[in-house]
Amino acid sequence: MKYTDIQEKDFPNIFVSNLLDTNRGYNYYVEWTNVSGYEKYNIEFHAMDAMIRCKDIHTTFVKLVKRIPTVIETFPILFGLAKNDRKKVMNGKGLLKIIGSEIDSDDFQQYNFNIHDNKENITDEQIEEYYKFFVQMGLKDLYETKIEKSTLDYVIGVLVGMDSNGRKNRGGEAFELACEPIIDTICAKYDLKMIKQKKFEVLRKEGYIVSDEIANRKADFIILGNKKSLNIEVNFYNGAGSKPEEIIDSYITRQSDLQRDNIGFILITDGACWNKEDKAQLRKGFNHLDYLLNFKLAKQGLLEDAIKSIFDL
Repeated sequence: MKYTDIQEKDFPNIFVSNLLDTNRGYNYYVEWTNVSGYEKYNIEFHAMDAMIRCKDIHTTFVKLVKRIPTVIETFPILFGLAKNDRKKVMNGKGLLKIIGSEIDSDDFQQYNFNIHDNKENITDEQIEEYYKFFVQMGLKDLYETKIEKSTLDYVIGVLVGMDSNGRKNRGGEAFELACEPIIDTICAKYDLKMIKQKKFEVLRKEGYIVSDEIANRKADFIILGNKKSLNIEVNFYNGAGSKPEEIIDSYITRQSDLQRDNIGFILITDGACWNKEDKAQLRKGFNHLDYLLNFKLAKQGLLEDAIKSIFDL
């Protein structure tokens, strides 16, 4: 089936009958490339196994830090500090500040975990401060009662869990992740270049003329080839709070703006928002947008058909 074969009267029913129940593919739950950064501390993590179920963890901690001071740099990973914050404190570009809740404590404590350049000069007093952090943050209890065999296995589990949780909180990205392999496969087949999540100004670096009106707008996907360019926007709308008329109108306007710069446009949209008794907005979208698809229609070959048409393939 080609997009041009679909009749206006048939389009709403075809579109609705192919809607998705979920926007999450396999690549949504864990981005395995994010489960990294621990490799440089393999020696430290293996050495820290000495604290597992240790009866005198304080003595072991002190000996460990004196012999391998860089174990301190691993702490932000052990307690699951958010990725961006973790990078700052581990690269020495920031300090971790903790509010002091004890009556006789300072308002907050500051901890520097980037000790790589100072590892030869770490003092006994500093070691005790880090041990206090180790206890207060719950890491002492972690080693005494929770980790059974391997610090490294625990760390990998922490990083997987953090990435998984982070993606669950980024629902808007899920549909992009689901659509990307389809778009990527088509681009590879026809030797087209795919750019994702960039402003249209990136086209200027590729030799295209882009007006200031759209240069700073962001695109989900930009496809380049045969001296032509195409914007593919992908969105998944659940029923609650989504207004089909506003969605369709906004993308009709976007297509019109892009056409002035000779940029093609395809909208891939899905979700329960479109399963309405009144299909007027779908008809409007079909009549005014060059290509309006959902995930299944895109997967069934209509996206490839549309891209071939736009790029004269």
